[in-house]
Amino acid sequence: MKQAKPPPRIVQQQLALDAYLQTLLEVVPEADEADLATVAPAEQRSAQTLAPAVAVQAEKALIHLPEPALVALENPAKLQALTVMPDWALTEFQALFFKVDQLILAAPLVDLARTIRLERKPGKIPGQPSWFLGLLDDQDSRIGVLDTGQLVFGKTRGQQRNLEERPFKCVLVTQDKKWGLACDEILSIGKLKPEKVRWRTVRRKRPWLIGTVIEELTAIVDVKQLVPHRKPQ
Repeated sequence: MKQAKPPPRIVQQQLALDAYLQTLLEVVPEADEADLATVAPAEQRSAQTLAPAVAVQAEKALIHLPEPALVALENPAKLQALTVMPDWALTEFQALFFKVDQLILAAPLVDLARTIRLERKPGKIPGQPSWFLGLLDDQDSRIGVLDTGQLVFGKTRGQQRNLEERPFKCVLVTQDKKWGLACDEILSIGKLKPEKVRWRTVRRKRPWLIGTVIEELTAIVDVKQLVPHRKPQ
């Protein structure tokens, strides 16, 4: 028996989504493990690492993210879970929508601790990769702030942005409070149903892109794949 073809509208949406992301994400080079290893763990960074003149004070909190409430689907049996889907994606999940340049992204709330307004420059650390913007002291954490534009678009395109003229305005703090993803705008918090997402089955390229919301042309970010991986101590 032949499998039923997807409706023309769905096919058109998928083609439009592919073209949209292909335009925005032209070149994304593989991360250099040597570069990733150069970022020192936060717990090993003493206050002496930064000169007093550039030490960053705690920024005002923009959003305190609520504990994500996962809502079960009415008919979960209809959802065929893929092996690439994380546990939080098996039911309706909450996501934070944010903007980097002209690209709208969504990050699951379970991977985030909070967001903060970036009112001061992070303290620079010599010898770090260009995507590492510096350290930011916030509450009880010292956060390594990352240039999300470079991580998503690639170094060549990401560095075309003049951060002096167009600085990032907000930071998404990861659940472990070690990293912060710099972005232009926090848009909203919303719920997503897994059956409305086109999940990627192969992620050798752009491993941070776990799926896309077809109807909204929104890329879903795997935060743990986007931030650097620290070697065990």
